[in-house]
Amino acid sequence: MMEKFGYSYIGLDVSATQRNVAALIEASGLSDKDIGEYLGLSVQSINKWRHARCLPDIENLFLLSRILGLRVDDFLVPAIDPGSKGNPKPEADHHTISRVRRLSAYYNGIRMILNHPFNDRAA
Repeated sequence: MMEKFGYSYIGLDVSATQRNVAALIEASGLSDKDIGEYLGLSVQSINKWRHARCLPDIENLFLLSRILGLRVDDFLVPAIDPGSKGNPKPEADHHTISRVRRLSAYYNGIRMILNHPFNDRAA
């Protein structure tokens, strides 16, 4: 066990981390297709993350963190020894979800500008 700040960490709370990843993807407002295109993955893979059925591997978690403007640590929920006091990191806190929503709105605005028919660089 790792002791830090009076808490005993015994690993990763996988189910809480799955829910956290799902909540942060949902809060982003990005579609499974958009995220899949950014990462080069199928819509089905992203859908499994969105519905907390599995976790992305570490490389995809890193890339997802960059897309959403977060740190990898923002997705992870440590498992705490039941004998420890409290939980130092709750799942998907309000501030993290608000930050994801603001970044999503920003990127969606940029996408609209770049895809506007009067934009010379529109695809």
